[in-house]
Amino acid sequence: MDAVNLRRRKMRKIRRGAVTVFRHFMLWFFAIIFLLPIIVLLTRSIMSPQDIYQVPTLLFPKHLDFSGYAEAFDAELLHYLGNTAIVVSVNTVFIPLSCLMCAYGFAKVQFRGREVCFSILLMTIMIPSISMQIPLYVMYYHLGLTDSLWPLMIGAFFGGGAMQIFFMRQYLKGIPNSIMEAAKIDGANSAVIMFRIMLPLAKPVVVLTAVNVFIGQYNDYGTSLIYIWNEKYYTLAVGLYYKYLAPGAQNIDANIQYAAGVLVMLPLVAIFAVFQKQLINGIVTSGMKM
Repeated sequence: MDAVNLRRRKMRKIRRGAVTVFRHFMLWFFAIIFLLPIIVLLTRSIMSPQDIYQVPTLLFPKHLDFSGYAEAFDAELLHYLGNTAIVVSVNTVFIPLSCLMCAYGFAKVQFRGREVCFSILLMTIMIPSISMQIPLYVMYYHLGLTDSLWPLMIGAFFGGGAMQIFFMRQYLKGIPNSIMEAAKIDGANSAVIMFRIMLPLAKPVVVLTAVNVFIGQYNDYGTSLIYIWNEKYYTLAVGLYYKYLAPGAQNIDANIQYAAGVLVMLPLVAIFAVFQKQLINGIVTSGMKM
């Protein structure tokens, strides 16, 4: 019997090992598949134009050529990056703050019609965002704000969207009301409770919201294309499109275009590397609170 049990244990270990190896193989396989466009972007950014256009196509360069980065990192790119930094900074700071204020009101403040107002807010999720573009454009046009960065930033002061408010409200509802009551006994008003107590306690979901806003605003192409037609206010997405891809764009070597793509991608990679732990904790914690 001991020999039979030992044999069974060995077979179980072999099966578990085989399953583990298969899982790791599938993870590596799909990781390579998903990373292939980035690998091509990186390798072609350090190729010479002759290597890029060679047939059959080369995946790795015959010799390294970093001249594309020197050409791509020019004054125009810095100008577009500056406009993008302004838009991203305002949205990344004020969307989480305004979202926190809205969520705090729906989660912790008792007032008549609170649930009705929150239901109306959630109903706006059903409205396609594309259907709001024309009314918003007309409004900004009559206010004289088109062809500027303001249409890309004004929305940051009004909650940042129903989904962001919903997730933050769900998180704040999980914070015990006894903390608020203790703060009120000590003489704290609503502003102190919200910014000095709720904000630190809600740090995971606030950081998650801020990083998501940063990524969304940094990559936003459609909104900038609608409201901006003066090159002075181009963001990175629009500026690089008109510079490299639009009909009538300059005839620029492919390695310079790939290098520009790598340079534009670096801030997003840096943000994810720095806030990876907070992102995972924010997703897990917000899911638990819901």
